[in-house]
Amino acid sequence: MMPLLFSTLRRCPVVDAEGEFLGQLKDLILLPLETFPLVTKLVVLTPEKEELILPWETVARLEGEPAAIYLAQKRAALQLVPVRAEEMELGKSLVDRKVVDTKRRKVIRVNDLEFREVNGRLQLVAVEAGLRSLLRYLGSEALAERIARLFRLPLERETTLWEVVEPVEFEPTKAKRRAAYAKLAKLHPADIADIIEELNPSERSAVLAGLDQETAAETLTETGPEVQASMVQMMESEQAADILERIEPDEAADILSDLPEAKAQELLESMEEEEAQDVVELLSHEEDTAGGLMTTQAFHLPPHLTASEAIARLRSSEGAEAETTAYIYMTDDLERILGVLSLRELILADPSKRLDEIMEQQVISVRPETGLQEVAETFTKYNLMVLPVVDEGRELKGIITVDDVLNRILPMIWKQRAAKKFI
Repeated sequence: MMPLLFSTLRRCPVVDAEGEFLGQLKDLILLPLETFPLVTKLVVLTPEKEELILPWETVARLEGEPAAIYLAQKRAALQLVPVRAEEMELGKSLVDRKVVDTKRRKVIRVNDLEFREVNGRLQLVAVEAGLRSLLRYLGSEALAERIARLFRLPLERETTLWEVVEPVEFEPTKAKRRAAYAKLAKLHPADIADIIEELNPSERSAVLAGLDQETAAETLTETGPEVQASMVQMMESEQAADILERIEPDEAADILSDLPEAKAQELLESMEEEEAQDVVELLSHEEDTAGGLMTTQAFHLPPHLTASEAIARLRSSEGAEAETTAYIYMTDDLERILGVLSLRELILADPSKRLDEIMEQQVISVRPETGLQEVAETFTKYNLMVLPVVDEGRELKGIITVDDVLNRILPMIWKQRAAKKFI
C-alpha cells in the first residue's frame, strides 16, 4: 500500500459540506513533539488567494486517488484558527529543507513527506530524500520511471522515519529550542560536530543555541577551527561566553585567536573574570609553543596531604576533567612544582602515606616558550601522556596533554602529504 504523500495532497481540492469548491490545500500543520505526530490544522488557499487555517476536526473525509479533502461544514460555518508559535507548517518548514537523520548521523534534504491515515487523522511517519523524491518534487517522476525501466536502473525511494528526524532549519521559539533538538542532543558530541559541519553558518548557530550548554561546549571543541570561529562570531556574546567558559582554557584561547580582535575582546569581557584571566594568559603565548598548547587547568596539591586526603580533594573538585587529573602535581605555597604522582599510583597507595613520601621528584617539564617540535619530541622520548609547563622559577603554569600535540601536528602532516602529491 502506497503511503499518502505530501506532494499528492498539496494543491488537492478542498470541498465544503455543500460540495462547493473552497480552494486548494496549501499546507499541513502539526505540533512536532510526538514520535509520529498527528496533523492538527490545514491551510487552504482560496481562489481569491486568501489563506484559511482550519482545525483538522473540520475534515469529514480524505480521499487519496485522486486526492481530495471534504469538510464537514459549509463555508459560512467554518471557524478559523491561528497557528501557535510551537507548531510547524510542514511544507514551509520541511519540504526542500535540511534535516538531520540522527540514526545515520547525516544531513539530508527533504523532497517529500509520508503520512498514514489513523482514525480519520493524518499522521506524519517519514520524510523522503534522494533522486526519486526530487524528481517527483520537480514533476518528472513518471518520465524518470520510464527511463529507469528502459535501462533497468534502480529508482529507489529513500525514506527516513520521522522518529529519527531532527529539523535544523525550523526556527522554534526560545522556550522550545531545547525540546526541538532533543533527538540531536542524544548523539555523541563528535557526531553532532560532523553534522554541524555540513550546515551553513546560520544553521550551525541555530543548532548550537538549541543544545544545552554542556553539549554545545563539547560539540564546539569537536569542530574544526574555521567552523568554531564562524559559530562563535554569529552567537550572541552572552551565549558564546557561557560556552567558552565551559571548555578548556587552551581551546577557548585557540578559538578567540581566530576571531577579529574586537570580537575576541568583547567575549573576554562577557566571561567570568577567573576564566577570562586564564584565557588571556594563554593568548599571550605564541600558538605553536608550550604556552600556546597548554591548559591552565592543572590539578595540584600540597605535599603534606595523605593519599586518602588527596583522593577526597579529587572527588570534591568541580569541573575536573579526566585528562587534567591523570597526573597530580605536588606544589608548594608559591605553586612551584615539587613532584608528580599518577592517579593510579595515588589510588593504590597506602591511604595514610603522605604525598611527598610516594611522589616522583624528578618531573619532566618544559618552559612556556618551548617550541612545538621540542614538545612533541619530549612526549615521545619519555613516553608521556601529560607534560607540565613551568616557568624559570619552576612555578606550575599549566599542562599539555598528548592529544593537544596530536591535534596540532596531524593537520600539518596531512597538509605536507597533500602538497607532495602535486610536486
